[in-house]
Formats: sequence, C-alpha cells, structure tokens
Amino acid sequence: MCGQAFRWKATGEREWTCALWDNVIDLKQTPETVLYRSLGHISADRFKKPELLADELQKYFQLDEDLGALCDRWASVDPDFAILRQTQLGVRALRQPVVENMFTFIASSNNNIKRITMLIDKLCRQYGHPIDTAKGTFYTFPTVRDIAEDKDIEGTFTRLGFGYRAKYYAKTVERLSTGHECPEQFLLGLRASPSWEHVKAQLMQFNGVGPKVADCICLMSLDKIDAVPVDTHIWQIAKRRYVDRVLALRFDGVLNSQAIQVAESKRESVIGLARELSMAKAPTTKAYETAQKLFVELFSPHAGWAQLLLFSGDLDGSKDTKKSAKQPKRKANIKPATKPDRDPVETKDGMSLRSKNKRNKAD
Repeated sequence: MCGQAFRWKATGEREWTCALWDNVIDLKQTPETVLYRSLGHISADRFKKPELLADELQKYFQLDEDLGALCDRWASVDPDFAILRQTQLGVRALRQPVVENMFTFIASSNNNIKRITMLIDKLCRQYGHPIDTAKGTFYTFPTVRDIAEDKDIEGTFTRLGFGYRAKYYAKTVERLSTGHECPEQFLLGLRASPSWEHVKAQLMQFNGVGPKVADCICLMSLDKIDAVPVDTHIWQIAKRRYVDRVLALRFDGVLNSQAIQVAESKRESVIGLARELSMAKAPTTKAYETAQKLFVELFSPHAGWAQLLLFSGDLDGSKDTKKSAKQPKRKANIKPATKPDRDPVETKDGMSLRSKNKRNKAD
C-alpha cells in the first residue's frame, strides 16, 4: 500500500485481507482484475446489499480518479512520469478511515514499516473487535470511544510498546472524546474545508501530529489532493530529481527530452524554489517546506498523488526511470468473488468497479 496502510495481510497467493468498516475484506488479484468478498462482519446490516460494499471499496481506492490522465498531465511537466505510469501503475492515494490514519501515523515518526505494523496490530488486538473467519481472526480498528473507556490509556500504550508516543495517544484520545460528541464525525467534517492549510493547522493541535503526519492525514483521509508529506526521503528526491533540471530553465537554448516543462507564469517561482532548495545542506523544517512548495508548483492539482508515484518508484530502486518498464501493478478493477469462504456479503456475478483510466483497464 505504498506506506499508506499497515493492516492488510497477505493471506494467500496474491490475496490480501483486512478488517475494514466492521467487515473482514478479502481481495484477490488476478491478471485482469481484483476480486473482493467479505469473510465476516460485526453488523450484518451495513453491507446487506453487495453494491454498498462495492461503493465503499470504490471510495477507499479512489477509483473515480483517472490515474492515466493524471500521469499524462504530470508527464507534460516531467517526462519521467511516462515511465512511472507503467512501473507504478497501481499506486493511488487511499481514502482511509480518518481515525485509523491519524493513529497509525502518530506511530510512524522515527519508526519503520515492520514496527509500525506490529504496534498497530497490538492496538487493534487491545481495543478492537474480533471477527472470526476461515482465514483466522481479524480485529477492527477501534473507535476513539473504544479507547477512551480505558482508565489508563498511557499505561496501556506503554505496555504495548509505543514508548514516548503513549502520552500522545492518551492526550489525543482525551481531547477528541471530551471535546466532541462524535470524534470521527468531527474529523471527517474537515473534508468540507477547502483550505489544506486550515485543516493542517486543526490537526496539528493534537499531540503527536506534526507537519508530516498532518499532511498524511490530509492527503490520505481528508481529500486534500495537494498535501505533500515530506520526510528526508522526499526531500532527497526533490533535490536529486528536480533542482538541476529546474535551474536549467534559466538558460536559453534547446532543452533535451527530459527537461522540466513549466508554464511561463510559474517559471520564476519554480526556479526560486529550486535555487533555495539547492542551498539547503540539511533537511531542516524550512528545507522540507521548500521541497513541498516545489512539488505543489510543479504538479498541482494532485501534487500529493504525484509525490506518491515518485516515492514508490524510488523505493522500487527506480532512481533511473529510463530502465525498462516492469509489468503493471493491477489494482483498479474490483469484482466480487463468487465463492466466499465464510459469511459472505451477497454478490452477483459480473459486478465490477473500474477506475477512470482511458488507456488501461486496470491500475
């Protein structure tokens, strides 16, 4: 999930399973599509109709976004996206449950994926609700109220291994549960704000939520498509990939096919940001902000999505995006599996979800 979600488990050959929305969702990737089914649930009413579950998955994977069209637009700025479109074809910004996203990324600071996954698993086992399936027991992500019932939240989180972050969770749960009748609805209400900066400021009032964590929540839960989470890795990508190529715009002459293409109205601003970034010798807060602004200037709207493709490509060892394209990752077309293992959501053959991608049937 490209460092966005940490609870999906590999449960078979090209199969992944996770407890979402009081259901255990099972996905199976095929050469042409992705099948889905519910293995079990807490509430039988929520997804009584199969199309309701399909709708939630459509939103979760943001399949209404035309990733192919986005890549075409980004490639008009940076030609390397023509290659990234093939090698990172399935990479999308998820639209995750906001409390899960917030509490997961509070655990992410100064941490690695393996340990984050372990901690979140412990959190769910401690406070979530178990759902037994043919593939084992899965635990839902707890609500704020579930955690608030604990009289010693900091002590529990310390025992679970969260270390210095334990006090962040205790204070954040207290603030959310005492300040809002429905904490989840309060956080989801931030989607309605058109201002990324306003939402980010609201989130940073909670303990453990710094600029990067706030940007992750904005991008992956609250529909702020230009939010660009920046860490040392992204700062290095910005310097390595864009500083020299943008600064080359200062000179007249014929530019090669890998040159950055920037509208005349943005050229001065982009060059200024690249020059400022070139002078940054260490990843300071100001350097992070400069890298973030550069991504937004180059790729807005959907600058956060563009950053995800660059991040994923870099993780795959694709620092030179001219390498031969890999086989596409297919994630977008989702159909119900016809033979669920246990307690399935009722489905009909032939129903599918398709992403908006004119050139590719699957992402």
